[in-house]
Amino acid sequence: MKKPMKIFLGVLGVAALIGVCFACLAIYAKNEINKPQFEMPEDITEEAMTALPTSAEEAFDYVSALFNSCMSADDIELSRHCSVKLGGSETAAPFNEADSRAFARVLETAQGAVGGLYEAYENVPVPQLKEIPSLSFGKSDIIGFTAEKGTTDENGETVDDGYYYITLTAKPEAVDTKAMLESDIRAEVEKELEPVLSVSSVDIAPESITAKFKIRYADNSLEWAEIKQKVTLKTAVDFTEDYKALSAETAKLEIPFEKTESLDLFRYGLRFTQRQLVVQTGKTVSLPLDVRVNSETTKENYKLSFAVSEDGILDISADGIVNAVGSKETPVTVTATLEYDEHTYADKLIVYATELEVKTDEPQN
Repeated sequence: MKKPMKIFLGVLGVAALIGVCFACLAIYAKNEINKPQFEMPEDITEEAMTALPTSAEEAFDYVSALFNSCMSADDIELSRHCSVKLGGSETAAPFNEADSRAFARVLETAQGAVGGLYEAYENVPVPQLKEIPSLSFGKSDIIGFTAEKGTTDENGETVDDGYYYITLTAKPEAVDTKAMLESDIRAEVEKELEPVLSVSSVDIAPESITAKFKIRYADNSLEWAEIKQKVTLKTAVDFTEDYKALSAETAKLEIPFEKTESLDLFRYGLRFTQRQLVVQTGKTVSLPLDVRVNSETTKENYKLSFAVSEDGILDISADGIVNAVGSKETPVTVTATLEYDEHTYADKLIVYATELEVKTDEPQN
């Protein structure tokens, strides 16, 4: 056989082989596309879910009950942080520009010092707190509220829609200005200012008080609270000789003062982070479980166990790794139980074990 003919037949054979490969690939792709896949049912409606409050009174009763319950619990750790913002001042009696610059430097220096005067702590068990935080206002003080499911991000999209965000606005008179005037904080503030100025009188005009709460509505779990107080400090001050410019009179100043108190709650226990799960027969996945114990706790100090509503469907390890050893058209219920610090916690998860192809490119409910 001549060489050109051999080359032609070789090329023809390669082309035929490539054609067969593409045909096989097309058949495989078609089978994969048409393969029956499991469709996750609509999310389970939880009977314990609390409805979003529709009035200020209802909102106050809801959040205050959760807040007070947390402040009396023995299985919650609390973190507290306070920030202070001192705004620019306005003068009731004018004084010169040099004094204004000096006072601006005082405010800038004092802002951090004043904020540090409020006690902050991380993950302290509630029973060990020296002082239990309070809302500092009552139902009769409420003048406005908002209640939303989820919150809005910088793009205008709703996020965190597994939580309620409730904000209460109280009368300005609910701010305890008397306590602020009589507290050690004022004495410490004046001490901080002594090198620059002396305070001859202080009055406090309340402006507003708001409290914002983040609540996991599925189980009425208060996650976070923020209480913000705004007042105007009305002071009469004299600059010391080192800072005094041309002013001879006592300066009368009005200074916006904003205190923000943030409370983060860490609750012992466990909960499933989603309500439904699907596992393909023969596959292994981790249970979507959040277990919360003290950071210093070892496995010897708590007991974690799992129970399945029907035998022969799921095999679950002590660490929450689940293997579908069977299949079932209807779901089974997995109950996780945590025994820790003389408390028992439990949560349930609906699991579908199926032989069908499971979609992995979409989040499960």
